[in-house]
Amino acid sequence: MEAEVILVCLFAFLLAGFVHGALGMGYGMITMATVTLVAPYNNAAAIVAVALLVLVSQVSWQLRKYIDWRGALLPSLALLAGKISGIVLMMHLQSVYLRIAFGVFLIAYSSTQLMNVKALKIKGTLWQALFFCGMGGLFGGVFNVSGPFASIYCQAKYGHDPKAYAANMNLYFVPSALVAVFMHIGYGNFNPSAVVGSGIMAASVLLSATLGVAVLKRLKAKKMYLLSNIYIIIMGIIICIGG
Repeated sequence: MEAEVILVCLFAFLLAGFVHGALGMGYGMITMATVTLVAPYNNAAAIVAVALLVLVSQVSWQLRKYIDWRGALLPSLALLAGKISGIVLMMHLQSVYLRIAFGVFLIAYSSTQLMNVKALKIKGTLWQALFFCGMGGLFGGVFNVSGPFASIYCQAKYGHDPKAYAANMNLYFVPSALVAVFMHIGYGNFNPSAVVGSGIMAASVLLSATLGVAVLKRLKAKKMYLLSNIYIIIMGIIICIGG
């Protein structure tokens, strides 16, 4: 992996780890938007998968006292099933279509967040856990972006406490993130550059996520959330144009 590529990816992962630690989500959208510009899609997904496993494990551990252990089983299994299906789907689609679809998704999702669209009234039921976490896993498998769908359920369930929200959502990701790494290994998505990139990026998110969680415990993240969504829209446009 070339030095300039490493620097670009390192910046993206530091930013993503910090934002994810402070907001409980955002890692996949920022990292995939950046890494797919400098690496083949399948290799980028593998790099992001390793760092994601490190990230969600770290955040879950730091916020472990806020975890609802009894309520975590069903959402975790739904995310896992969706993730496996998503990775299989990703391996049977052409990279150019994945990039364009991913760009459109980033623009659409972040735009609705900035406009504060709240068309759905979610109460956090078990059926909603299955649907939203399952869809989150599916999108996580294809795009490494599980947060938007999973957050809909978690906001309804734990929206009263940002720390509980972040703790539980990150715990849901741990089993699927672990399985995703092994699936990428099985599919041969770890070339030498991806192996090097995975180690560097995992270390970067470990550091930045720690700082992000410290912010989560003390400050509101509205301004950061606004800036990250604007950044995501810009990256989505760039991806769509680049095809």
